[in-house]
Amino acid sequence: MSAISSDRKIDDSELGMTERALNRRRGRWVPWIIVLFYMTFMSALVSFVFIAYAHPPAESTSEAYEKGLAYNSTIEKGTAQAQLGWQSTIDYSAQTLTFTLKDRAGAPLTGATVQSWFVHPGNPADDRNFALRDQAGGTYISAAPLPAKGVWTIHVTAEKAGRQYQAIATTEVE
Repeated sequence: MSAISSDRKIDDSELGMTERALNRRRGRWVPWIIVLFYMTFMSALVSFVFIAYAHPPAESTSEAYEKGLAYNSTIEKGTAQAQLGWQSTIDYSAQTLTFTLKDRAGAPLTGATVQSWFVHPGNPADDRNFALRDQAGGTYISAAPLPAKGVWTIHVTAEKAGRQYQAIATTEVE
């Protein structure tokens, strides 16, 4: 063997030290990945909590318990309305509400007191009500400008000779 040799044999103890150092260096980032994962998860959770408190649900029912107890009365009123046999149509266009009311035989019902309520499910502060005027032929009309775009639920109540009739429709205001 010559004194100058390019083939140097690496001692096993040298190799072990290098491998241990590499393994230690590789393993140092694993706990940081775990911490980063949980921090990301918790930050998303905290932001959802803040969003939930900043935007409470808009739809709520006042006196829900009492209304639940009176449900049988509501069913009886629905049965009485069905026995009337009255028919109606609701049309909302060009900021005008048109309500047509007919009896069981299809003859126009005139002289009723008619009220309407526009309910916006996204913002109860936008809800509006309007009294409708009697026109000829069982048609009732009212100007009904609404403050916001969106889907509105229209509730109409007509009362004549102590009998009450209710109708509901949905409209989209653009």
